[in-house]
Amino acid sequence: MIVRFEERVEKGGKYRLLYRMAVLFLKVCLLLIALYLAYAGIRYSYYSPKAYDQVIFELPDSPLLHSLVFAGVCLLGGGLCSLPKLLGSSRVGGFLCDGERLCRVILFFTCIWLAAVGFFYIREHPYYPEGDQLNTTGGAVYARAGDFSMFERGGYIGLYEQQKGLVFLYEILFTLFGDFRYDIAAEIHLCMGIVTLAAGYSFLKIIAPRPVCRILYCLMMAFCLPYIIYLPYVYGDLPSVCFSMILFWALAAYGKRIRKRYLAVGSAAAALGLLTRMNIWIVLIAVGIGMTLLCLEKVGLRAMLAGGCIILAAWGAVRAVEAMYEYRSGFERGVGIPSILWIAMGLQETDGNPGIYNRYQQGVYEECGFQREAAIRTGREYIAMRMRSFWENPAYAKYFFTKKVKMQWLEPLFGSLQATSHCREGEEPEGWIVSLYYGELHDLAWKFANYYQSVVYLAFLAYAVLSLFTYLEDPTNSAGWIPLIAVVGGFLFSLMWESQCRYSLPYFLYLIPFGAVGTGRIAEAAGSFIVQRLNGRGMTTDGNSADEAA
Repeated sequence: MIVRFEERVEKGGKYRLLYRMAVLFLKVCLLLIALYLAYAGIRYSYYSPKAYDQVIFELPDSPLLHSLVFAGVCLLGGGLCSLPKLLGSSRVGGFLCDGERLCRVILFFTCIWLAAVGFFYIREHPYYPEGDQLNTTGGAVYARAGDFSMFERGGYIGLYEQQKGLVFLYEILFTLFGDFRYDIAAEIHLCMGIVTLAAGYSFLKIIAPRPVCRILYCLMMAFCLPYIIYLPYVYGDLPSVCFSMILFWALAAYGKRIRKRYLAVGSAAAALGLLTRMNIWIVLIAVGIGMTLLCLEKVGLRAMLAGGCIILAAWGAVRAVEAMYEYRSGFERGVGIPSILWIAMGLQETDGNPGIYNRYQQGVYEECGFQREAAIRTGREYIAMRMRSFWENPAYAKYFFTKKVKMQWLEPLFGSLQATSHCREGEEPEGWIVSLYYGELHDLAWKFANYYQSVVYLAFLAYAVLSLFTYLEDPTNSAGWIPLIAVVGGFLFSLMWESQCRYSLPYFLYLIPFGAVGTGRIAEAAGSFIVQRLNGRGMTTDGNSADEAA
């Protein structure tokens, strides 16, 4: 009996050592990514022209100004942290001292703010989808009517099979509210924005319970301009962010309490997220890694089985939808464009811009007679050729991938204005909407988002540095690392896939809770400094000078 116990302790020690090594490796990766994004973010930005048929281009930035804005945010947080001590026993001071009550109040008003601003925006904007959005929603309308011509080999859904999950969800939406009800979709996105905020707040309450972190998180989310501009965008980007944030909260809660109900919520969120956007596979891989870390932390297999159930549920939902459409349409599944052709396109340079969409994958597939095996061989040969070129010319490789990353991660609005610039035929935008897309408000919004983006990247750098080099509370359990593992995966994914700054927005939003933690710790230090300085000048805890108190 004693020998078995000693063996278990020894085995647990080995697992925890492996766990600490894995977490250290993750922290180093995060620090490298944070250093690059913060360094590049305060020195460069990518500007989206008002002529939306033009490619974004690089502009120089002022590192000093961006650093000063971030310092101002930290001082603002420091002032917030110092207020309870400075106001002392007064009524306002008593309210501020109750951190949980203050957090709930700020969360409530942030929800009201986002709802009001978002509703006003989607009501005023006569947006109408185009491209993939129109084809996907059109496929849903045709499927409802029994027309599955878009599902045949060479049809839009047949080529882009990853859209079937979204087609299915839009079929449900149009069945409930009528065909092409894009206004309802925008209102659902607005509601999802509130859910995203609440889920991120709840996630942060588990991994970093300090109230100042949640307060800063709410303030940062309240002014995330690209998210608001994307509200009418009829595609799966915003729903996938919402379901991902619910998944992060559910897994963090499971890691803390080990309750099956959180697995049920996480499985549903993962399934819906994967149906809306296939890039959720990056999040699901992060789930597998994070739950493996939780196994090492807890020295048990239960967490790994839980992660496997969530991944299986998401995969099963996608397969079920594919099987359903195969049965209804009569067209076989598994005939879409191979993913390797997107990677091949991501390694191309078109008009001096690396990895941008140029219809390469569809053209190659058509040339191969819609035969996947031939298309896969063509893609592999092209990738091998490009990798040899990069290997033989390291300077070009550095230029190519550096510019590609900057194009995707340094456009402050993440392509939101370009993506939502198309309007209903015969209905032109008026007033401030025209100014937002074509006038002075365009550049004002871009500049604001530019500073906001730098604040988030610098805040995340603060978190990464404090987490690695000083004592900073790590997430209360390993499931709290899952969003950051997804960020690492998303950053690597952006190196090889099609260059779209829109694809980086989810990972940018995943950074905000951790940026709030890093900024919160700096704010607490600044608040303590402010209190000490004021006390050194004779201030008492009720806000009066020592002479007045006497």
